[in-house]
Amino acid sequence: MVIRKTSQKIKEEILSKLNNQPLSVEQLRKNIEDSNWSTINKHLEELKTDGKVKEIISTDKIKVYQKVMGDTYFDLPITEEQRKKFRTLFYLIMQEYKTHRKIPSKTHLAKCAVHVIDNKNSGLDNLPIIWYLYGMIPQMVADPSQEYQEEVPLEHKTKVQNLIKDFIKDNGDKASKLIQREQHIKYHEELYFLADELFKVLNKKEWKNEEIEDLLNKFFIACPVDQEFPEIFDLTEKVLSVVGKMSLIGLKLQDYRKEILIAFDSLWKLIALYKLYISKTTGQNFMKKEIILNFYLGNSFEDKKRTLKESLSDLNSIYIVNLIDFDIDTLKLSKEAQEIRKIMEDWTGED
Repeated sequence: MVIRKTSQKIKEEILSKLNNQPLSVEQLRKNIEDSNWSTINKHLEELKTDGKVKEIISTDKIKVYQKVMGDTYFDLPITEEQRKKFRTLFYLIMQEYKTHRKIPSKTHLAKCAVHVIDNKNSGLDNLPIIWYLYGMIPQMVADPSQEYQEEVPLEHKTKVQNLIKDFIKDNGDKASKLIQREQHIKYHEELYFLADELFKVLNKKEWKNEEIEDLLNKFFIACPVDQEFPEIFDLTEKVLSVVGKMSLIGLKLQDYRKEILIAFDSLWKLIALYKLYISKTTGQNFMKKEIILNFYLGNSFEDKKRTLKESLSDLNSIYIVNLIDFDIDTLKLSKEAQEIRKIMEDWTGED
């Protein structure tokens, strides 16, 4: 007697198959025994209604579905075993903070988890960690408001607990931004450190043009150059250039605080997404580049580039409007700039 699979069982198998990457209805049919195309499609529609999957490609010939993780950045996939280990780790961290009569911030919880996972003696070094906006974080979102439970026994639980205690002893009373900065220094991530410095300066009440220009120049030098993503370097150069030109014609950058902050924030979100992409396409938890771009990060890259270009357009408009009334004879060139100008005149014979 053949026992037919229940609808619940088929749905569980569909979600399990979608754990690693998006799949088409046909691919799922081939990978789930005793199921036909219409059955798989019917259950996918029900899962979509329940918010557990989403349809990311729909044509006359193919339909592709992606699992809605809900608890990972950009719905990047993790296995159920990794999810249980993450939640168990978050639970142990929360419990240790409670013994100190504290509730960790999201930053404290995430950075403590990274501290444990990044230690090979913890037995958790197979859990995926990524670089994103505020440095290295667990791929699963760390949320102190959640009621985590100890879902799986950890092989090296005592070692994990000791690592948590060490982190809280060293960082429990520190501000989130300080923990963040210290992590960037620890991992020699100069670009993140410079971004911290720039945001710190840009949020001051009083701005100094020279201080901002100096940090932007250092940021530009540290900017990644990648033939696969040339726009990262190009757009960074454009932000630096327009802010530099605004300062050159005598504008007080502080007067354009909002526009400059929006531009740099947009630039950093694009660069941070690139850093996430790099961290997910290398290391033991890597994903294939075409999969992560086509199904997870591609649209976000385009959205962030579009937002940055809009903010750059606003800055350029400010520069051009003020350039009309600028007297070039009042421009004071540095000795180096004068020497470069002289060389260019010798080459072209023009002023």
